[in-house]
Amino acid sequence: MPVLQQSPKSVFLVRPSHFCFNQQTAITNHFQNASATHGDWKNLALVEFDNLIQKLQDAGILVTFFNDTESPIKPDSIFPNNWISCHETGEIILYPMLTPNRREERRMDIVSNLQDKYGYSRILDLSHYEKENMFLEGTGSVVFDHKNRIAFACTSERTHETVLNDLCQFINYNKCIFSAKDEQGRAVYHTNVVLSICSEFVLVSQEALDNNPEFRQVLLQTNRKVISLFNKQIKNFAANSLEVLNQDGHRKLIISTRGWGSLTLEQQNIILASCGVITSNVETIETVGGGGIRCMLTGLY
Repeated sequence: MPVLQQSPKSVFLVRPSHFCFNQQTAITNHFQNASATHGDWKNLALVEFDNLIQKLQDAGILVTFFNDTESPIKPDSIFPNNWISCHETGEIILYPMLTPNRREERRMDIVSNLQDKYGYSRILDLSHYEKENMFLEGTGSVVFDHKNRIAFACTSERTHETVLNDLCQFINYNKCIFSAKDEQGRAVYHTNVVLSICSEFVLVSQEALDNNPEFRQVLLQTNRKVISLFNKQIKNFAANSLEVLNQDGHRKLIISTRGWGSLTLEQQNIILASCGVITSNVETIETVGGGGIRCMLTGLY
């Protein structure tokens, strides 16, 4: 089988129409701040969104964005990576979502646009698992090591092994399942807040490494530098980042200002030895939405 590119050459985003605190997702997403339910969150999020787009374009990254529809109201439309992923081998995957108001985010007009523009030839629609209360929320639930064809997934109410098995069989990947809990002993809702896999290094929760020896072994076998993160850095979305190639073929790690600032100088230097860094302030989106920059980006190959 051909070796796949770890990092996408382009990304797409969705510009939100009604960004706000999502009461439905807050039950399982403990990164959302319940005290941050009042304020001009919609317009603050739009400013952060537009600033991120500008920074990506200034860095030479190809960006496509779609405007959210006015109806129905979708508080988390800014996080499209949970309902769709696009793959170098020609697939588009559509995923089953835990909460009803997030299922409204799936848009076949976006799927058709991406097919026409990028030539994706196969679609796997896993959304039927919602009827069986089985979920797998895109590259929130699954962090892909494309080079080694491994799908890493952290168990939670949003990540079901049966659905993961179906996905891995379709794209011919092996799975590696692990667990991660926060300081209160609650399951971390999404894999991509505790793990980011880049070309030469990984950002990963120390707690996940300590409590999952098989996961640790598989991760070490990928031959990447392991940057272990403490709980405070995880809370600041340091692992919620994505490596992307710009138009010159240079690797760029896209990470929030908050996430980058939480890293030690030693950790930052390891990253800078491998790739450039693009930081952007998305603190309203992180605080109110409980998701960060990685959640906003869907890679295009």
